[in-house]
Amino acid sequence: MKKALATTAIALGAVAVATGAAHAETLTVEGNYATAAACDADGSGGSFTAGGVELRGEDGWKYTCDQGNDGLWYMTIFR
Repeated sequence: MKKALATTAIALGAVAVATGAAHAETLTVEGNYATAAACDADGSGGSFTAGGVELRGEDGWKYTCDQGNDGLWYMTIFR
């Protein structure tokens, strides 16, 4: 009985962790950049616009610049 309860508790914990990660907010900024430096210059300003809404670094938003398969750089905003 204890073994069954322990297995159930572990399974529920794993589901809770996966659910928490699924609720993270991530947005890809429209447009692209020719260089990583250009993407970083826009991102380091601390204020982003996505979907007509201003997102600020003070509100916990961060960014990454990732190179796409086409060789261009794309900014992703997350928190």
